[in-house]
Amino acid sequence: MDEDTWKEIFENEMQDGGILDLWDFSVDENFQAQKGWLQYSLCCFARFNCSICGRNWASSKVHLLFHMKLKMSIGQVKMQIFRQKCKVCSYGEYEEPIILEENADIAIKCLVNRICQKFYKMPIEDFPKTFVKDGFQNGPHDRNNCEACSRGICNYVKIQENKAKQQAFRNREASRYSRQSERPLINNRSVPQHEPQSNCCCIIL
Repeated sequence: MDEDTWKEIFENEMQDGGILDLWDFSVDENFQAQKGWLQYSLCCFARFNCSICGRNWASSKVHLLFHMKLKMSIGQVKMQIFRQKCKVCSYGEYEEPIILEENADIAIKCLVNRICQKFYKMPIEDFPKTFVKDGFQNGPHDRNNCEACSRGICNYVKIQENKAKQQAFRNREASRYSRQSERPLINNRSVPQHEPQSNCCCIIL
């Protein structure tokens, strides 16, 4: 999908949302956000074709990254679309995703919703956000061939890191509970195993 199509979808959604300010939309592969830009990201479903071996695959982790700002009633949006490599071709290049127009519509609706919320304090519009599947996704997300993962942007990496932290916390808690449960009880209170139990028969009330 070319930049003009994305821009047309964006302008139509902004008009439907009642936004009167002038907003510019562009696709920029190497944009680096500066101070004052807000960031918004999401993952959509898309297909890929390898330009070397002809292999095709589908992914639900096609990362879209938007940077946006509004100043003096003039707004700007810059979008980055992250690519993927073919896992079969060892010297494959990053391939551009093939995104259905229906999925582009959903992505831009989400973006305009965020613009209305952040810049105009408008209520969030409720609409279906499930992307249309286009092809069969076989297996888990291929992190090694994902451009967003390589740049530390893909939310898959963050999700896995959070899961690892949560599991480590659960392991620590389970280990601590196990050590406490192994301590002998005196007067219904646990004491460390290295402390000898008292032979005194007096009970202090």
